[in-house]
Order: sequence, then structure tokens, then C-alpha cells
Amino acid sequence: MAAALGMRAAALGRRVLVLTVDPAKRLATALGLDLSGIEERQVQLKSAGQLSAAVIDSKSIFDRFIESNSKDPELYKKLSKNRLYQQLSTTLSGSQEFTALERLLQAVESGKYDLVILDTPPTQHAIDFLSAPDRIRSLFQDSVTRWFMAPEASGGLLGSIIGRGTRAALKSLEVLTGARFIDELVDFFASIRSIQKTLRDRSDRVHQLLTSDVAAFVLVTSFDVAKLQEARHLAQHLEQFGYDLGGCILNRSFPESLPEWGEGASEHQFAPDMAAKLLKLRALHALVKADHQQRFELLRIFRKEMPSRVAVLQVPEYRQDIFGLQDLESLSTFLGESAQ
Repeated sequence: MAAALGMRAAALGRRVLVLTVDPAKRLATALGLDLSGIEERQVQLKSAGQLSAAVIDSKSIFDRFIESNSKDPELYKKLSKNRLYQQLSTTLSGSQEFTALERLLQAVESGKYDLVILDTPPTQHAIDFLSAPDRIRSLFQDSVTRWFMAPEASGGLLGSIIGRGTRAALKSLEVLTGARFIDELVDFFASIRSIQKTLRDRSDRVHQLLTSDVAAFVLVTSFDVAKLQEARHLAQHLEQFGYDLGGCILNRSFPESLPEWGEGASEHQFAPDMAAKLLKLRALHALVKADHQQRFELLRIFRKEMPSRVAVLQVPEYRQDIFGLQDLESLSTFLGESAQ
């Protein structure tokens, strides 16, 4: 869907970049591109605009962010060898989400694109995704990093008190983790302190971008009871925290209606064995139609609960997997026509 939306925008003459955090690289597969590395690749399209794509490499982007904002090159070299930093840049909760949003912000600030589309994780992880930068920012508050500094670094009586408290706490931790871990812990916070303000400022800038009138969310869900509930929950969360939900796409929707059982198709016209099969078929048809009607009643309720400004589009179930530029072009055209 992200690729199809990007293709549609390119067809309208815009310069578009599609970013994904998907490690399975489905975006690359759909576009038929080699998206290894972190550089953008341009899709060869016959359209008025341009479409580029990139897969976000969290560690590479995090490393570049720290290196470019570190005032002391030697400090970064020392930090990059720190085990805590290596953990932070790869698996710490919030770091991958932070780098994805940082990459989004970089693309927007570059001025190279009219539209940047970020393909985020599935609905159940989206709320954690949006709150991740705040978790990273909280880790690097002055009150946190100062706690790990030496008394002379903090200065004055307060610094001395903090230092004594720190030494007592770290002494207890040392018994559990070993002296080497404690050394790396203190070294990590001492090194990271030089860029903590920049990190907090970028987190604030991301939040400002996502809540501004130039940003909108497109919620992609499916025709399923649980998925619709998740989508409704996420829509409420977005509205609660000031994000603009611009549209909702219901993927793999059923047709609008099912045909009635054919008139005149009486089982009595057939031999007994065929008549029995027709009875079973009629019963199956009744079950499918009842399920179909129930699902569309859920859809009616879902549409009613969505704010009136939110466009709700239905994409039908395709007979084959969407693959390659030709299929994406067909999907993007359908999205464009449905939105009109």
C-alpha cells in the first residue's frame, strides 16, 4: 500500500520517497529493486513525477546520527566500542523506532521530496512506535546522565551528594554485574552527555512534524473483526494525541453484495443424489451470506465511528499476489479513482 500510494503521488507529478522499516524487504520485492544499504533508489516510472524508495537500516542511521552530532571524533570512536552503546543502537526498546523517525525527518528537511511516506509496523505495534522517541529522550535527561557523573563534573554540594549516592548504588550493582560493566556504564553516560541535547531536540522536532498540518496518517487494515477493533483503537489514539488521520484503507475487502440463491433452481428437478448436493450447497450459501452481511454491518459501524473527514477506501481481494510495477500501478490507479 505504501508503494502504491507513492506511485499514485508520482503519477500526479510529485517527487516521492517511500521508506520502510520492514526487515522482510517486501517493499523492495514489490518494486523489483535492490534496496540493500541505506541509500535511496529511484524507481523507473513513466510518470510526471519521481518515485524513490529506501529500507531503513537502524544501526547505520543511529551510528551516523551520533557521529555527525558528536563534537569530538575520538569520543565517538570510544563510544562505538562501548557495549552499552552497541546494545542501544541495535536492540534497546525505542532505538529502532527513533532512527526510523529520524530518517523521516532527515528526508523532509532535505527538501528533495514533495511527499515522504513512512511504512510503519502493524497496528498492534504502532502506538509503541509513536511513543518510542519519548522513551529514548527520557533516558537522556540531564537528571539521568548527571547521576552517573563524578562529583567534580556536577559541581558543588549537590554534585557531591549525587556522587556519593551514585558510588553507593554502583557499588551494589558491581557485586551483581562486575566492575567492567560498571566502568562501561559510567563511560557510556559520560560520552553520550555531549549529544543528549541534540537527541532531545530531534525527538521534539519529530513530534512537531507528526502533529503539524503537513503530516497525515493512513491506516491500513483488513476486513476482520479483530483488525477493525485494532484500527478503531489506533484511530482513537491518534486523535487523542493530536495526530491527523487522513484516511483508512480496508484491504482485501469482500464484494459489496453476494447474489441471491437462483430462482427456479428447485432441487426437485434433479435426481436424488444431485438434489442432496444442491441442498448442501444452498445451506452453505446461506451461511456465507449471513457471515457476509454480518461483516458488512461491522463495516457500516466502523465507517460511522470514523470522523467524517477521514476517507475510508475499500480495496477488493485480488485473485493473485500484488507483485511488480504493473500490479502496483493497477492498485495505485484504483486507490486514486476510489478517493475521488
